[in-house]
Amino acid sequence: MSFLKIIEEVDSFKKTDAFYTLLDHKGTAPLGYIDPTIVKLLQSETAFITDHDSKTIAIDSKFDTLEKRNDMLAEVANRWRKIPELDERLNKGWRNELYIVYNPSKTEYARIERAFSVLLGVVTYGVHINGYVPPELSSNGKLKLYIPRRSKTKPTFPGMLDNTVAGGLGYPHGLKATVIKECFEEAGLEEDFVCKNIKSTGVVTYFYLTDDGRAQPEVEYTYDIIIKEDEAHFINPQDGEAEDFKLMTVDEVLERLGNREFKPNCGLVIIDFLIRHGFITAENEPDYLEIVSRSHVKFPFPTR
Repeated sequence: MSFLKIIEEVDSFKKTDAFYTLLDHKGTAPLGYIDPTIVKLLQSETAFITDHDSKTIAIDSKFDTLEKRNDMLAEVANRWRKIPELDERLNKGWRNELYIVYNPSKTEYARIERAFSVLLGVVTYGVHINGYVPPELSSNGKLKLYIPRRSKTKPTFPGMLDNTVAGGLGYPHGLKATVIKECFEEAGLEEDFVCKNIKSTGVVTYFYLTDDGRAQPEVEYTYDIIIKEDEAHFINPQDGEAEDFKLMTVDEVLERLGNREFKPNCGLVIIDFLIRHGFITAENEPDYLEIVSRSHVKFPFPTR
């Protein structure tokens, strides 16, 4: 059985003429792709310049500093919270958390509310962490993963399976601070334990088409952390986002993946983990090359 369909569900965006390109205030650098419903709203915003011939929407040239852009984007985002058709995306998804847009690459260009970032189709960032027991430390000799089930009250993908820990990379936190913060909030893991056991394992990138038809290019930095079976009591979720944690053997994880029980992008991260640990290979996965390629998409936008 191939796991390509899971990847296709996550790397699902295909650019069409209906999407406009968001440009920087100089009108040269592409920052994101904007869907038709948001294009209509931005046409009436004086802070943005729409060109239907080139299918672009540029930030007005007067917003030539980081502070000006931050203030403008915050004002628009807060005003749009009053638009009924955006209630689900903005009011219910509002986090009071800022994401950074880069332009040029590695240079901070703007800070934008997390819920608003999807409306502009800009690149967002996060961390995904797999807690596991390696075979040599497992009571039955099989690799095991700590898998939480998302709370049924979560606004997105309620009740689905998740990675051990995952969270967005919000300003002003760096990767290490985000890993420490999310490990405590979502799993109750203390900073000292995390720092001693966490291992950076790479990054996955994909271009997601949301259920409401919006472009969402995402970068997820991946980590592994060994949590021995006699250390399972260290897991004590603090934020209520996980309904429960279960220690699953790799066989059960593979079965749950096949049944599409994981939140889609978490499924992609699990597949990446299983590739790195030799459980999904070019010998047993007929679409191996496409899976690996589509888990590492190159974006046409500046990145961090």
